[in-house]
Amino acid sequence: MNKTIGYWLENLSAYLFGIAIFIISYQKWTELGFSNSKEFLENVVSISATLFGFLLATLTLIIQGDSKTIKMMKSHGSFTRLISLNKRTVLASIINCIFSFSLSLFKESLSKIDISVLKILESLNVGIFLFVIINTLIFTLIFYRIIISDEEE
Repeated sequence: MNKTIGYWLENLSAYLFGIAIFIISYQKWTELGFSNSKEFLENVVSISATLFGFLLATLTLIIQGDSKTIKMMKSHGSFTRLISLNKRTVLASIINCIFSFSLSLFKESLSKIDISVLKILESLNVGIFLFVIINTLIFTLIFYRIIISDEEE
């Protein structure tokens, strides 16, 4: 299978943006008060848990789908890439949910032990969150493309 620019954007963009936001969040930690607020962590838990459910539901629809587009994707290998993208994003969303929940529980303890550890963990959490958001957007765009191409046939 040829690896196009779209392939590389699909596979690397979330990692690159996640790493970039981790670095920016770490460097600007004191200015970015939202990343270390209790409300932000609670919202990340809600959003990542919702995305986890959404991604599993759409995975079920895709796997059970017997459309021409799904058959075509299976024949040239892009179906495996789509499932891999979903799996990567599902795992990241549940990790992000658990990580954010844990941070909200142990935030005060961590800040008393070592503020630099808390700074790294909160910055990492923001990076993972952006990774989940970007991969979910990519997956959703692909999913809608499948639906639209099936309706056009």
